[in-house]
Amino acid sequence: MQSNFTPSSKSSSPQPQRLPVNPRRHKVDPSLRKRVVRACNACNVRRVRCTGEQPCQRCSKTSRECEYPAPESDKHSLKDELERLRVRCAALETGFKIAAPEDAAEIIGQLDHGGQGTRSTAPTFLSSVSMELDQADTNDGRLLVDPCGTPRFFGETSGATFLDYLKQFMLTLVPLTFQPESADGSSFVASIGRYQTYDSRPIPNPSVDALWLPDQDDMALMLAQLRAYIQDGNGEFLSGGIYWWGDLTQFPTSAAPSVSLSAMTTVDTHRHLAFYHVCFALATSFGHQSLRRSDQHAGEAYFKRARKLLGNPLDTVRFTLDDVPVLTLMGFYLIELNRRDAAYVYVSLAIHIAIIHGAFRSCNDEGSKRTFWTLYVLDRWLSVLMGRPPTLLDEAIRLPLPCDVPSMSPCAGLRAHVELSRISGYIVCETFKIAPRHYQRGYSTLHVDKALELLENWKLNLPPLLAIDVDADPAVLSLHLAYNQLIVLTTRPILLAAVKQAVAERYMNGQWSVHQHAHSKYVQACPEAAQRNLLLAKRLRSTRKLLQAGLHFVFNAAVILIIDQILHSSSTAPTATALNIPVYGSEIDFAMRTFEEESRTGTNYPRDCYKVLQDLKALVDRYLSHGHGHFEQSNDPGLVINTPGPQYNAQRGAELQGNASNTTAGTVYQELRTWMQSDGLKLHNSLLI
Repeated sequence: MQSNFTPSSKSSSPQPQRLPVNPRRHKVDPSLRKRVVRACNACNVRRVRCTGEQPCQRCSKTSRECEYPAPESDKHSLKDELERLRVRCAALETGFKIAAPEDAAEIIGQLDHGGQGTRSTAPTFLSSVSMELDQADTNDGRLLVDPCGTPRFFGETSGATFLDYLKQFMLTLVPLTFQPESADGSSFVASIGRYQTYDSRPIPNPSVDALWLPDQDDMALMLAQLRAYIQDGNGEFLSGGIYWWGDLTQFPTSAAPSVSLSAMTTVDTHRHLAFYHVCFALATSFGHQSLRRSDQHAGEAYFKRARKLLGNPLDTVRFTLDDVPVLTLMGFYLIELNRRDAAYVYVSLAIHIAIIHGAFRSCNDEGSKRTFWTLYVLDRWLSVLMGRPPTLLDEAIRLPLPCDVPSMSPCAGLRAHVELSRISGYIVCETFKIAPRHYQRGYSTLHVDKALELLENWKLNLPPLLAIDVDADPAVLSLHLAYNQLIVLTTRPILLAAVKQAVAERYMNGQWSVHQHAHSKYVQACPEAAQRNLLLAKRLRSTRKLLQAGLHFVFNAAVILIIDQILHSSSTAPTATALNIPVYGSEIDFAMRTFEEESRTGTNYPRDCYKVLQDLKALVDRYLSHGHGHFEQSNDPGLVINTPGPQYNAQRGAELQGNASNTTAGTVYQELRTWMQSDGLKLHNSLLI
């Protein structure tokens, strides 16, 4: 009989592999085991008891090479692993309670219930700066989250996108001037990745009677106010106004109350009432409070009546050219409510209907022609606000511009508004490369110059009645507000890059001058246009309430002037603009006062704008009151040494040096180096379709 084992030596066949662990084997604590912990390979293969020595007794007797398996890696048992995680979790909770004592309990409770911890404020700027700076700045728009938690994409021309870039800049700037005892402005930098509008909320849906109409005196008053605000000033504007919505001199008569809803949406007898309901909705939104005497007189109720009369907006088969004016007006109403997504739906629908019926190719009626061009203007305005390509391209329009007719108001204002909207389309599509016809890298300077040249030529070719003088009507003032805003829009990325460069140069080298910037003419043009807009807005607001577009222009101008103060406070050489900084103070105060007063109406937009301006001004004031340090790279790449630079006192130097020793200081240093190398056109060059 063959033996179960044979002597082996180093020259014999390779050692047998180990057998798998017996699945019926129960784990026993090593201290209680009667057998050895691990058998050698030979004993394991033969399933015999091993004595555990080196070599073991069996291998020694048979002259076999006694080999043991390599020691396993250090693995914790489940009990040890659980204990380790408990200790680590306790340490993390303790550290979090120290860093954010006010928010720790709430967020830990959310995590205990399986939720994702969120924070409404930032407990410290230094703890989060490295995380924010590590995120790639792709410069092709931002996916931002609204207060309801709904993410939405905003293109480069959107104010929300620019604000998010500004928040990221301020988040880096704040550690350089950090004051532990001050929390001013913390909510601004803590809101990176979020925006303040409520476009995602459902439109109010009150229960209304679509055929109800106010009395004739109220209708006449509301239509007169509407003409004064958004059309031709009741025929008193020499410019004729910059919009045209239709005939607002006639008002409808009451309809029979017994008509069913299906009859209203399928028969054209009462469909024309939708236009007037939207007119009344707008009039109650910015008109005198006496017009809103009850819920049925509210703008939401009027708008719901128009929606009921038109039916489902997605049922495009039933819409005709007669519905284009009311759809256009509905889009304008939603813009006034800052509901841009909903406005985009109605404006796009109106354009779709107009194109299907060939309205933009041939139209003999002057009133309809003006309405279609107003639709074109709204489309371009929404394109700028949302950072999206315009729905209607210039190639799709062969309709001639409006012309003067004896029976209608002058059309000079509307014609100029259309031409300005065409320039805005060029800025959106070509300068920011959101939808360029021929994409080429490195030609951004030409596009910026071209945009500014187009704007300058537009202003030079204006007829005298559209000039800014003492007799300019509100529509002309609004037109020039839009002109200055396009200058701000075109140049503000370059201004922000210059502000970053100024801060970096001052901290790294101790000196900086705006004249050193490669595109100083753009840098100077932006705040000059912003200041002009605030002066125009102050003049306009002295006579009437600012509409949504006017508030938008005021907010953007105020933001530009606030950050421009950083630029010129960092300059070691006197500049002409630096002399205007005291004037900026009065203009900025006007903007903040405007939004503070507008916020009392209960709407979200002015209240949010006022809060943003408050926080941003607090952060900039802190920077302006803080000495400028000097960063030097040490031998340790993760450490930055801060020494007092010119105009830097010892107390501030010690404070900043303590902050610079933070682990995030190296990241801040690298970010400052990046700012020094940017001329502001990188944003344009990197945009893709």
